[in-house]
Amino acid sequence: MKSSLTELMQRIQDNSDQQAFQLLFDCLWEPLYQFAFSFLRDGGLAKDLVQEVWIDFWTRRKEIQNQNIQAYLFQAVRYKVYRELKGNRLVELCDKHLNSFFSESDNPNTILEYNETSKQMLQEVEKLPDKCRMVFELSRYEGLKNAEIASALGISVRTVENHISYALKILRKKSW
Repeated sequence: MKSSLTELMQRIQDNSDQQAFQLLFDCLWEPLYQFAFSFLRDGGLAKDLVQEVWIDFWTRRKEIQNQNIQAYLFQAVRYKVYRELKGNRLVELCDKHLNSFFSESDNPNTILEYNETSKQMLQEVEKLPDKCRMVFELSRYEGLKNAEIASALGISVRTVENHISYALKILRKKSW
């Protein structure tokens, strides 16, 4: 199957062959959708993200250098899912924590201190190396298990554990 996917990709890149694109789409749409759905648990959103990946793929078809088109498309879906989860989850978590915090404390100084600390922590998380930050956010903000993160990112569970440990070590050094 890999060789036939490679041939389809070649036809798409060389000739903008829409029939080859349709065959590739038919072959990989469902697995890509299932992959996105396994993280998002929202069929409509998963469908939209996969469609965006296909649109991006067609737009950039001549620029793509990856020999394994299946891996490339799964990576693209993984990235879109990650960006979606990161954005939604951060907003949701901030709202949840702020609401519970504000209900427990009416002291303006405490609220100001909490906001400043949260802002500093998010800035420090953003400074982490990309892969480390991604693993940390999937673990802490998304609540994914180490095995799920490893599977999603194509790395070992031990590597996930190392990234999380490193991130926590860096964050603990900061005096909030």
